[in-house]
Amino acid sequence: MLADIGSGLKENRKNFIRLLDMVAERRVSRVIVAYEDRLTRFGFETLSRMFQAFGTFIEVINHKEKAPQEELVEDLITVVSHFAGKLYGVGSHKYREVVEGVRKLVG
Repeated sequence: MLADIGSGLKENRKNFIRLLDMVAERRVSRVIVAYEDRLTRFGFETLSRMFQAFGTFIEVINHKEKAPQEELVEDLITVVSHFAGKLYGVGSHKYREVVEGVRKLVG
């Protein structure tokens, strides 16, 4: 079992890279994830097609239907959080201020 703690936006997660290598080497036939965005925040369908080319199927356990507006708001908050964390540091007051401001604006 592979698990990573980190944003689905972060491409250099240790076990995510390990998973990509395992799929490319055809050492895994099925990947099970709780939600699509746990594996990757964007490009899930592209990643799924690439995995299928190597004989790997992605199984999503929890399918929660969201309105397109809800998905867009979540994606926007995720992107702002990611870049605010890089700019100000995740634990900083400025980071929390920016993210909370975006949540109030779009939420």
